[in-house]
Amino acid sequence: MRIGYFTNTYPRATDTFIQREVLGLRALGVDVRTYSVRRSSAEHDVGPLIIAEKASTTYLLPAGALRLVADNLREVMHSPKSYFQALRQAWTLSPPGMRAHCYHLFYFQEAVMLARRMRADGITHLHNQLGDASGTVALLASTLTDIPFSITFHGPHIFFDPLHWGLRQKIRRAAFICCISHYCRSQLMLFSDAADWFKLQIVHCGVDIAQFGYRPPRENARHFLYVGRLAAEKGLPVLLEAATALAAQGLDFELTLVGDGPDRQALERQIAQAGLSARIHFAGYADQEGVLRYLQQSDAFILPSFAEGVPVSLMEAMACGVPVVATRVAGVSELIADGETGLLVHASDATSLCSAMKRYLTEPQLRQRVAEQARRTIAAEFNIHTEVAKLFRQLGGTSGASP
Repeated sequence: MRIGYFTNTYPRATDTFIQREVLGLRALGVDVRTYSVRRSSAEHDVGPLIIAEKASTTYLLPAGALRLVADNLREVMHSPKSYFQALRQAWTLSPPGMRAHCYHLFYFQEAVMLARRMRADGITHLHNQLGDASGTVALLASTLTDIPFSITFHGPHIFFDPLHWGLRQKIRRAAFICCISHYCRSQLMLFSDAADWFKLQIVHCGVDIAQFGYRPPRENARHFLYVGRLAAEKGLPVLLEAATALAAQGLDFELTLVGDGPDRQALERQIAQAGLSARIHFAGYADQEGVLRYLQQSDAFILPSFAEGVPVSLMEAMACGVPVVATRVAGVSELIADGETGLLVHASDATSLCSAMKRYLTEPQLRQRVAEQARRTIAAEFNIHTEVAKLFRQLGGTSGASP
């Protein structure tokens, strides 16, 4: 079994779920070859795993004109029918407008390059992560090569414009679809034909519980942690508003923000204006070992997102015994039971977020209770070995296989 794993930018520091899945399949004896449209920038080179994956990944871009011409000529000669069928698909998948059509012609060129490399590597199945533009390239490459493909959808952004991303067509043509949550599955059911619903399988993201040692919550809580991109959808201005209110009540705490992104400078200004510079610290990107160290030093984990799938960062915190606060969005409530395995608050509500943070600072018994139950939940329902075995069976592995 030789599987091509394909996405738009790989490997990134924020995509540990893809790296774990690739490693998990390889541990089951699958020959996984990774492909990406472009390589991640140097700021993502935060650990040996990412650097090793980057060195072994095949990148489509940049591509010279001569290579593009040669690849297109080879595809036409190999199968004119498939070539022009894929070209027509690229055009019909495109939303209205010349700009969109031009983008889809670019996707077609990327598919041509991917098709040539998959044939050369003897790929038997192509699996795409995320299903956005790279999912379009995967569909077109499958048409060119007759190699079956599948997609793992996460959402939620792709659900905001299902026509733009051609969800119905991708689901119709895919061999199967992995949904990371029931919420994700329901949205794909909404934007696909009922005849294709049997393809929609729940395969969670997961963590290796053995890599996240449990540390019982300390009696006195002080350190909050956030891990993720510093971007609008993460709701960080709301977190800073809640932190300002918490400080105004005279409570002692610190907050560490692990990650980077386009909103960092705006957040730094907001922190300075609120007089919180001594309490809130930016740590930049960290690899998996670095994130684990931050978790071991923290008393609670905060994720105030406006939009999410089922965040792996929450799973990691819960596996370590770090109590979590998150928002009731998308599939998060499938991971966290409010008051049992964490605390859930309304997205955009700084007041309820402040109250939840205060509870963790002042109620050690609550932190102890949710921490213990949260780890049990991760071990039972979001174990990477169990979830990779599900994917392995979908790919055609022996149904009784176990890691």
